[in-house]
Amino acid sequence: MLSRVCEPPADDPKQEAEIYREMDHRDVNRRFVLDLFEGGGVGPRVLDLGCGPALIPILLCEYVEETKAGDLADLEVLGVDNCVEMLELARVEIELAGRLRGIQLEQADLSDDESLQTDLADTVICNTVLHHLDDPSTALRLALRALRPGGRVFIRDLVRPESDAEVERLVALHGGAADNEVAGISPPQLLRQSLHAALNLSEIRDLVSGLGMDADCVNMTSDRHWTIDGRCPGIA
Repeated sequence: MLSRVCEPPADDPKQEAEIYREMDHRDVNRRFVLDLFEGGGVGPRVLDLGCGPALIPILLCEYVEETKAGDLADLEVLGVDNCVEMLELARVEIELAGRLRGIQLEQADLSDDESLQTDLADTVICNTVLHHLDDPSTALRLALRALRPGGRVFIRDLVRPESDAEVERLVALHGGAADNEVAGISPPQLLRQSLHAALNLSEIRDLVSGLGMDADCVNMTSDRHWTIDGRCPGIA
């Protein structure tokens, strides 16, 4: 079984933010949004932890508009990220999408479980962010702290494979073009690092259980993702 290897810190956060933005996340982002809405109630106040360039918040607003979800007409999304360069990209994307009214941005440190106020959102979401953190449990505590009573947490991330061979199989399937390289960094390289830094299913279930949630709310939802979909501890 592979041991977890945390990702190295970015030498140039602005450059890495640009590389991330250029990668094609459309299908996985759309799947995230569809699964979120199909799995239960959402909002009206949504918090996106580690929002990056705000692609998920934009898709949330577009989904509500396209499906004419009347009960979510007042949907408000707060995207938070610790990377200033990512937030700069997010502001540009939000403006281009014409979503300045529905989406707000805030800098917050996901390694500090008190970086946000309590009872902040009805739904807390987080998409493939935890594997970037040395201590993912802190971000999980932050997510639960920010939830309002009865709130829902929906978190998806990569799962660490059991072998190097499985890592390489997933990189070959989902890593994109190896020659699409910027400053020596390619999408396959980033995915390989991310898979090694991810938590396996047993580890994330142990973390969730330790925070008072039912471990059964964590399930494999693709060949490379697990998903947490549950309620605040102690809330029926």
